[in-house]
Amino acid sequence: MNATVVTVGTFDGVHRGHQAILAEVARIAREDGLDGVAYAFPFPPRFGDSGPHLILPREVKEQLLRKYVRRIVPGEFSRVRALSPREFAARILVERLKVQAVVIGEGFRFGRGREGDPTLLAALGREYGFAVITVPPVIIAGAPVSSTRIRTLIRAGEVKEAGRLLGRPPLLTGRVVPGDRIGTKIGYPTANISPQPELVRPQAGIYLAYAFWEEGEGPGLLYIGDRPTLAGGELRFELHLLSPPDHDLTGMTIEVRPLARLRDDRKFPSITALRRQISADIATATSALSFYPKPASLLFPLDSGTPVNYP
Repeated sequence: MNATVVTVGTFDGVHRGHQAILAEVARIAREDGLDGVAYAFPFPPRFGDSGPHLILPREVKEQLLRKYVRRIVPGEFSRVRALSPREFAARILVERLKVQAVVIGEGFRFGRGREGDPTLLAALGREYGFAVITVPPVIIAGAPVSSTRIRTLIRAGEVKEAGRLLGRPPLLTGRVVPGDRIGTKIGYPTANISPQPELVRPQAGIYLAYAFWEEGEGPGLLYIGDRPTLAGGELRFELHLLSPPDHDLTGMTIEVRPLARLRDDRKFPSITALRRQISADIATATSALSFYPKPASLLFPLDSGTPVNYP
């Protein structure tokens, strides 16, 4: 293994704060002739592997990381959680990764019980012969960008602000499954989505969104709710495309990028009133689209007709 410049973390979302750290890794690797490495944990250790809590699927996260680093080394939290900060530095950074420089954020913690911090890592670096570069946080709206903050925003339906912190609209993806065709019966057909279970989900409401699927894309309205006007039931994720495709999407993987929350879900007194509201929502969405640049696809970059644009 060549000598490396390393950054360590979960990198969920690969948000603007991560991007600042990763850009510094890329700069040092380029200028010093080192291999850039992300030592990346698959999920936030405090959550375990149960969801939904991830901002991005693993494969998408790794695509984004590879725009900055040569290699991604999977972090095994079950193995490293018992290591002291010194053991982590010696066994993982020095022996395994051949580190010459480590790039971290100010809130970086490592080692058993999160005992290590940037000051301790710098002291270990002097002892073991590697540099430590600490990148200041990215501040947006008066607070540091963090994965926790982004998860909170998404869950609250604040997808526009979450996108501002991410540097791209959030991602909801899953498979299109058969529905009861009520949308078609009332004049507004929808793709019924079974979302990827580990991903954070926005709260109930109607969202302006952009969608990608194999050989297609387009803007639409994303509905999240239990359809109270239609006697309720389980939580639904339904996408009405403003220009419906000429083929059935059932069985396909679909990528939905919520751009903005338009309104709350609510119960209407009749199907006629619901139709009127959907028509008004479509008019609102159509007029709002000009204010939101089309995102680059994260799942179908070659099929979307747009350049890959990470982040």
